[in-house]
Amino acid sequence: MAFEEEAAYALASWARFDAAMTNEMLRAITSAFALVAVADGDLAKSEIDRFILLLREHSNVLAPLDMDGVERLFRDIAGALMSNPPVGRRRALAYIAAVEGSSVDCELVRSAAEIAVAADNREVVQEQDVLHEICEAMGIAPR
Repeated sequence: MAFEEEAAYALASWARFDAAMTNEMLRAITSAFALVAVADGDLAKSEIDRFILLLREHSNVLAPLDMDGVERLFRDIAGALMSNPPVGRRRALAYIAAVEGSSVDCELVRSAAEIAVAADNREVVQEQDVLHEICEAMGIAPR
């Protein structure tokens, strides 16, 4: 994909995300998980599966959800993050920072990011670096 096409794809993906994800907490969790999941340059099926499982486990906080729609958006955002990392990273961190000040919300987002680190059964330095950025965006310390 040419640079212009990648930028257009990323912008369209974020526009779809903005339109469909109206829940601030879901935006933050999705952004954090996606940032960590693609930190190694790849999105594994195990990471997608673990993300969906995470949402199902927290459905009482995030309900009602169209899980198929959320999965499509997650894949789309992960692709946008990989095709235009600087813009995607800024946008994702802005969604994450929006929960700053709520200890419960920050803990859920941090936990989601930690789960993403382990989701593909391997941990790379880039994932830990992104986890630290996520915590910094929320004004909390990593564990």
